[in-house]
Amino acid sequence: MNQEKLYALLAREMAGTLTAEEATDLQQLLQQYPDAGYIREVFAQNWAPAGKQYTGLQVQLLLEKHRQRMQEMPDTVRETIVPVRRSMWKLYSGIAASILLLTVGGYWFYSGRQQAPAPQAQLVTEKRMRTQVLLPDGSRVWLNAGSKLDYPKQFAAHAAREVTLEGEAFFVIKADAERPFRVHTQAFHVRVLGTSFNVRAYPQEDSAETSLVQGAVEVVLNNAENQVISLKPNEKITIPVHPVVAESHATTAPVVIYKSKLIPVQDSIIPETAWVQNKLAFKHLELEKVVVMLEQWYGVEIGFKDDSKRDLYFSGVFETESIEQVLDALETTMSFTWHKDAAGKIWIK
Repeated sequence: MNQEKLYALLAREMAGTLTAEEATDLQQLLQQYPDAGYIREVFAQNWAPAGKQYTGLQVQLLLEKHRQRMQEMPDTVRETIVPVRRSMWKLYSGIAASILLLTVGGYWFYSGRQQAPAPQAQLVTEKRMRTQVLLPDGSRVWLNAGSKLDYPKQFAAHAAREVTLEGEAFFVIKADAERPFRVHTQAFHVRVLGTSFNVRAYPQEDSAETSLVQGAVEVVLNNAENQVISLKPNEKITIPVHPVVAESHATTAPVVIYKSKLIPVQDSIIPETAWVQNKLAFKHLELEKVVVMLEQWYGVEIGFKDDSKRDLYFSGVFETESIEQVLDALETTMSFTWHKDAAGKIWIK
């Protein structure tokens, strides 16, 4: 249908997306349907540059402005332009309105498809829970207790693969040079092409860390994007989450980043990744931080009645032991005692 093609080409012309070949076709059709040229001229007086986004109210006002223009024109002028247009105005004004709405609506649809974020999925683990998920690109993620992972249900074809982590996760990433993989946390971003690494970034902890098992990653601080730290296999970095404010100046002191080697606590068991094998492991770690791990691992509540015990250091590997057995094992060092109250809360003194 030539008329349908004509109106489609007029809409593309108004949107500024007409090709040279389509422009030639439009000129031929305007010669065939001269009344359409009148609509084209009326709208050209008020049409904004291509790419402008309209609200529904703006569209309504624009159409009303055209109707007002026609009502305000003297009868002699309207009759001089073309005698038959008075009877045809309702038809052509409807067509013109359709062209405008189709063009603006098409822009909304196109820009919406371009800008709307991909549908998201979320994986959450409570205390005592550990799980794993296969991402849409074939990468696999193990999620530790008390953690949350947000990721798209489908990664874009030609864009970075991005996920957001709160808590702890171990990643085995499928290599894809065209689509780098990025993990966002409250303290830093991890950039990687293909590798396996661990990220720990619990919101209640005062530091976050990334441990690299194999491959290569870059860590970018959230508050210092120009500061990039590269990791080699068997290395990890620890970053304070809440930088200390210098007393003499009203500015934030530089973030101190600790880089260290991954050291097995027993045989080949690495504390940072032992949880993936369903093992609870820690090496020369303050009891205060060990307690946090125990709370997440066993879903219990532990408090200190003697704060001096918080700074005691412990190493250990546990797999099938109960919380009572773990505490009994640590208590054998004779550095603290523990008991459980009537409410079930554990106290260390």
